[in-house]
Amino acid sequence: MSDAHEVQTLNDSSIAIDFAGIHFKNPFMLSSAPPSMSPRLVIRAARLGWGGAVLKTVTENPTVDPRTRLGALRKDGRLIGMNNIELLSRETVDTWVRSYIPQMRKESPEGFVLIASIMSSPDPDSWTTLAETVTSAEVDAIELNVSCPHGSPEKHMGAFIGQNPDLVESVTRAAKKGTDLPILVKLTPNVTDVVSIAQAAKKGGADGVSAINTVESLIGIDVEAATPLPAAYPTAPGTTFSTYGGFCGPAVRPIGLRVVSQIARADPDLQISGIGGIEDWHSAAEYIMVGAQTLQVCTAVMWHGFGIIKDMTAGLAEFLARKGYEDLQSMVGLALPKLTSWEALDKLPPVIAKITDACTGCKKCVIACADGGYLAIQMRDGKAVVNPEKCDGCGLCSVVCDDNAVEFVYSS
Repeated sequence: MSDAHEVQTLNDSSIAIDFAGIHFKNPFMLSSAPPSMSPRLVIRAARLGWGGAVLKTVTENPTVDPRTRLGALRKDGRLIGMNNIELLSRETVDTWVRSYIPQMRKESPEGFVLIASIMSSPDPDSWTTLAETVTSAEVDAIELNVSCPHGSPEKHMGAFIGQNPDLVESVTRAAKKGTDLPILVKLTPNVTDVVSIAQAAKKGGADGVSAINTVESLIGIDVEAATPLPAAYPTAPGTTFSTYGGFCGPAVRPIGLRVVSQIARADPDLQISGIGGIEDWHSAAEYIMVGAQTLQVCTAVMWHGFGIIKDMTAGLAEFLARKGYEDLQSMVGLALPKLTSWEALDKLPPVIAKITDACTGCKKCVIACADGGYLAIQMRDGKAVVNPEKCDGCGLCSVVCDDNAVEFVYSS
């Protein structure tokens, strides 16, 4: 692909969108995380074609983080999730306002969207003051971090606020007092009813919500040392401790899709920035089809670099063209009408599995159906074959098949 074609693709007007009163040349932003913690990183992302960035969260007191602070979840050696116990920016608010943000604004391409992220205590006045301060730095919007699941709740910040609708409404209203910029509220998935939290944010004056922040988790245990992970090494040799962290990456995408769809179904007018396991154009399209209008990416950048934006924008533009969608907005929420209650689903339709010619004879479906299903699949001449009289149409064979060799048909 030529450089000229890359620039044209990155600026394809078909994937431009207006969100919370701001025009985005494409819907992809860096989420508030390590990839947006400094001018060097944000400017590099901007020049590669990202639509915007939500900057690393700032608060009244800079953060000091443990080392190490990242843990991995792997399946057959492949990364599928990550846990972090990192908190907020190590730099002061003054550094961001007087140095970092002006440099980002000056050296980023025109149209690159900068969104400040702020966090404070339940005291409303502190949110007003922080909002006033970052507004002076010429950002385009402000995101309220009321959702960090680790560290911050111990200080009555982050998810301590985000799990309480009254506090969410209160701090949102307070931040609005300090700015005339659009306000987004970043939501935690670590609640029973996320819709009530989103509605509280809207009641407080939010122009949109970002969903989701990381999922509270314990990534794993080093069983040889009987130590939780990631290992936070002490300043001097001794016992190594850890703590609960925030889980992110492809494995959390089902939770993010659930949350975004629930909010969009409950309030179609509330604008949503989708977050959680977005790693390519396909996962981006999934979020858009359940109601997101912009998309925030962190883990995929940390694993694969800022350059993924080229395939993400090109893939999304090509998908729109292939499907005949007029623009990105026409895709927003397309899948929502097909979500219904369990009670409303048809029960026991006459659907059965059929193994296609793509079968490689690996026997995974045979074993799964024998021990977790209905003993409906057997091997014949090196291929799996379904007994239609035994098949219950549960879908387990499709789940374990790595070769996309299962389809479902109506039985006669």
